[in-house]
Amino acid sequence: MSERLRRLLAFGAASRCGILRAVSRKNRKRSRAAAPAAAPPPETAKARPRGRWVYLGTAVLGVLLLGVGWTWWQAEQFEERFDADYVGSAVCGDCHTIIHGQWSGSPHANMVRRPDTGSVVGDFNHGEFRLPIDSPDPLAGEVVARTFVEDDRYYMALRHPEDGDFVPFPIKYVVGYQYRQEYVFEEPGGVLRRLPLQWSTAKQAYFPYWNIQEGSDQTVADLWQQMTTTNSAWNVYCARCHTTNMDIVEVDPFHTRARVDWQEEGIGCEACHGPGSLHVEYMKSSPANRLAMFVRNHLHGYPVAYVANADKLPKEQALSVCARCHGADIFARNQDFYRTYEPGYSRSGRINDLSEFFRQAPLTPGRMAPTIEVWHNGRPRGIGMLFRSFVESECYTQGEPRCHDCHDPHQNKAATRPGMLEASAVSNAYCSSCHFDIGSNPEAHTHHPSGQPGSFCYDCHMPKHITKLNTGIWERTRTHEMSSLPNPHDSLRYGLANAPNACSDCHADAGLSELIDTMRRWWPNHDPPQDTGNALY
Repeated sequence: MSERLRRLLAFGAASRCGILRAVSRKNRKRSRAAAPAAAPPPETAKARPRGRWVYLGTAVLGVLLLGVGWTWWQAEQFEERFDADYVGSAVCGDCHTIIHGQWSGSPHANMVRRPDTGSVVGDFNHGEFRLPIDSPDPLAGEVVARTFVEDDRYYMALRHPEDGDFVPFPIKYVVGYQYRQEYVFEEPGGVLRRLPLQWSTAKQAYFPYWNIQEGSDQTVADLWQQMTTTNSAWNVYCARCHTTNMDIVEVDPFHTRARVDWQEEGIGCEACHGPGSLHVEYMKSSPANRLAMFVRNHLHGYPVAYVANADKLPKEQALSVCARCHGADIFARNQDFYRTYEPGYSRSGRINDLSEFFRQAPLTPGRMAPTIEVWHNGRPRGIGMLFRSFVESECYTQGEPRCHDCHDPHQNKAATRPGMLEASAVSNAYCSSCHFDIGSNPEAHTHHPSGQPGSFCYDCHMPKHITKLNTGIWERTRTHEMSSLPNPHDSLRYGLANAPNACSDCHADAGLSELIDTMRRWWPNHDPPQDTGNALY
């Protein structure tokens, strides 16, 4: 006899005994009703309503227990290792209406779109791009590109470096829209080629894709040269992080011919949760399955059937969901792992933990490759190193922080709660949940008045030391290397331009020696050595 059957029989026996006792009580009440009854004492009369509530509560509890027992008996078992198919985000929205609505308006969902009046943010009303780009007169210089719309199709025309004629390229996809927008056209061999100009939402103007960062010549020939590099083959080199379930069916070594498929344009639900066909089938097959998964997930904190949820995964696997695209500093030989990565556990042995690659690329001081930029003291510098700065921190190596602690995964540019992505009392409270000894008396640690710049954790431990050129303008965003101390020592050794420090970010007029003396006075036990960069990396 199975364990489930024994439990069910025991449950039935207990229920039968309960029914017999209830019948016996009912018969006794009838026999008492046949004889004249004396008036009950006042306390007995008051007890009857309370007794009714007890009976009612017992009945409700019994119904709940029956429901739980029925759910436990009827819910189907599921495998924790599985291989499913992709179904598309629209199917997810059939049940997850609210979350799907949040996601559908996010940059992730709208990362790749066909060009139309709702998706294009650049100037295609006879727009122009001139060289040189740093001319004080915006109308001076040579027109080398034009953008326009003809018969509802969007075009970017580039001046040919030899005959001077404008060659029009019909745009098939636009990529991004928040900070910048890229434009992609399709070649006869199936390669989706990235055009050399992109639109800056901050500047409200076009700017070249790599020209500024690489310092290449500002010429028409250079613009055309940007379309001959292998990494300009967008659907081979870039699309893995801008689409869902991308599969390279065919490609030649020079990226002149390619056939690439994907499930959907943009970063869909299954890019982060894994293929969902078995999950949909399981949840739609039985109400008991849905109720059992609700109890399992919300009451016990366990993952639901046939889907990956980063919140329920081990730290390394949870962070792999984000690192696949936000950890750009990887070796080329490992890109296939990243391209084919899917969250969750697979019967076929698919890699779902990328943590061994998180810190694989060396942080060579002063390196300035497109996706691997490093300060002279060995700390991550460029926007492609943002995730790397996080995994270099002691918060990662010794703690349990997750990306979704601060960043809303469904509205990916929003905070999980107001104030979480800025220096505030809210972000201080998050840090103090682990560093409670500092949080109990923050001014003793910060030496700055509460609520003022310098009193917030982010000011000193997440300074804006990650550089980016997303909009064609050099800007800085916060490093995620939370364990880094404000370090004017390195600035003194390598120069402030090559090794910034949090103290000088606010106290620009103070000398580095003065800042070092202040640090030694405030934190005598945390005086970093002169060779911090080499010692840490």
